[in-house]
Amino acid sequence: MRGVVERIATFMLGWFLLIFGRAAAHLLLNLKVEGAERVPNAGPLIVIANHFSWFDAPLLTLYLPFQPAFLIASESQRFWFVRLFMRAFHGIPIWRGRVDRDALTAALATLRQGKVVGIFPEGGIDPRFAQRRARGEALSNRPEAGPYGFVSRNDAQLTHPEPGAAYLALQSQARILPVALLGTEKILANLVRFRRTDVTVRIGHPFGPLAVEATDPADRRQRINHAAEQIMHRIAALFPLENRGPYRDAPLETV
Repeated sequence: MRGVVERIATFMLGWFLLIFGRAAAHLLLNLKVEGAERVPNAGPLIVIANHFSWFDAPLLTLYLPFQPAFLIASESQRFWFVRLFMRAFHGIPIWRGRVDRDALTAALATLRQGKVVGIFPEGGIDPRFAQRRARGEALSNRPEAGPYGFVSRNDAQLTHPEPGAAYLALQSQARILPVALLGTEKILANLVRFRRTDVTVRIGHPFGPLAVEATDPADRRQRINHAAEQIMHRIAALFPLENRGPYRDAPLETV
């Protein structure tokens, strides 16, 4: 009985947050969704996107026809609203800077149930902390992150990926849906100035499943890293040239 009550409460919480979130987004954003007709009707599916701000996962949750279970950094749970979001939409906590097998197992189980998982291949919003994450440092209390730990990638440039999204795609053999979120890095600054923000959610063509045939561990790691770059190519192809960062000169039309 208790489990039934908890499921109903979670459903009602998610329903309330969707209604409230869409109303708030209508007031605060000039939002445009492109390519909605490309979204598959059913899972299993991995949604991948750039990660320029804290608003990325909520916007995808609000404006895709399903609510992905996002892999979310464990240290972010210090914020009550992150915990609320994770509870309502079945977020999966993941420790960055290490191989979190529990998180990967949970994500794979979700995909095997025919559901949708969301992941940001770049790993974090601020690329300056990628090396510190790789060393396993805790980044939960950073004065350089600004008020309440909020941070945005203000230059709106893509960065190289971490291998987690590629590993999950290879292990699950799920299809992958690339999405570009343009303008989300400006939302926080505009909110404090009581300005609306132009945001575009641009959905690409689904692709995959991916495959890696190498059996040698070193060769397999290299191929996983290559698959991660292929994944980022799909996201970069949805961006204007000036926002592609290291993929500005990549032959994206061939991927």
